Amino acid sequence: MASTLHVTLIKPGTIVLELHYGPYSFYWWIISNENETLFPIRLGQQTKVCLNEVDFILTIQTDSGNNKLMPIYCCQSGLHVVTEPSSTKAISTAYKNHFNTLTRYSGYQAMGWNDKNILETLKQDIQHIPVTVNVKNCIIFIYGIGTSSREKWRYAGSGATPDEVWEKTGQLKKFTGTQLYGLDNPITKNLIQQHRTQCTLNDWNDEYILKRLFDYHVKRRTLANANWKYFFTSWVKTENPIIEVEPALHAIYPKGYEFSERELSAWQTMLKAVGVTNITPWLSEESKCQLWTKSPNGEADKVAFAALYKSGFLTSIPKNMPNATHTFWMCFERALANNKKTPDGKRRILSIISNEFTYGELKQNLNVGSHTIVESRKHARINGYGSPSLVKPIIC
Repeated sequence: MASTLHVTLIKPGTIVLELHYGPYSFYWWIISNENETLFPIRLGQQTKVCLNEVDFILTIQTDSGNNKLMPIYCCQSGLHVVTEPSSTKAISTAYKNHFNTLTRYSGYQAMGWNDKNILETLKQDIQHIPVTVNVKNCIIFIYGIGTSSREKWRYAGSGATPDEVWEKTGQLKKFTGTQLYGLDNPITKNLIQQHRTQCTLNDWNDEYILKRLFDYHVKRRTLANANWKYFFTSWVKTENPIIEVEPALHAIYPKGYEFSERELSAWQTMLKAVGVTNITPWLSEESKCQLWTKSPNGEADKVAFAALYKSGFLTSIPKNMPNATHTFWMCFERALANNKKTPDGKRRILSIISNEFTYGELKQNLNVGSHTIVESRKHARINGYGSPSLVKPIIC
């Protein structure tokens, strides 16, 4: 197996309900080698890894035919394109086709799944993380939780008991339905309890329900005198269903109060529990601003906002806030304009960042050509990022 790879995340991909929370969801989640927690195999995730000065692009796609709900991995390098059910086989085969050398590379590493920063990005916008429970020699993969009012059935659905339902299948007769549905497992019991501590917009006028949810999700992690009631009563009265979370929360806290990450996370968990939807279309690395809606059609709004943002009709940075990304590109473009088209001019300046962005991003933001990008990347390999060109010794 080859050594650790340097991987660049090009696209994080998307979470697809049918794939990640459906009958085939077992194949769309993977256990982290670092902390043994599940994270999603996101459809469309794309990474770039450079091997022997050649870029290899890996993309997660869906298979076709009878396997259309299964993930496959496409690896491209120049004219060489390989599609395999395994990321390791895809990158290794593509490398072999390109260099005619058999070297096994880790697909896990090539997808960036051992990179903490990439993993944090991949874990965003997740409704919930499935869990696995062990029942003797069986591993039960639980991708969804629902509850009923039937306490004697351990809050399982209506119609028939879990044991009766499983008995009709005629499979694994040595187990009961209660066991195989995970209903007697502590992990599942806890998830069911969490699921039961939820409500909808119609319950916002019921102070008892809201207080129970606030006590469960937020109370231990925030100020004792936070006027949480005002937060909901003021929001329910407004015609605009969408709020930006932090400014809205600041209204119920002392002036100048700063939230901790844990505190904000607790509030976000409560918002989900009361039927609110996070419709923020951008990643947290781009902007900390978060948009949430109380609309009952929150998921549809989320799709619409994502489409508008992708089309450029929405911006992640409000006009009254400094846009660090815009400032970065503007300063870099100015630096390029002030240097000549020489190896120690534009190419040297661009070599500082040319390997960290795609051709499209560099062309769009800096108005540079492909040749300049190629030469700047070459400069970085030979001389170092932003370093002056090496002076060849003069032999007398």
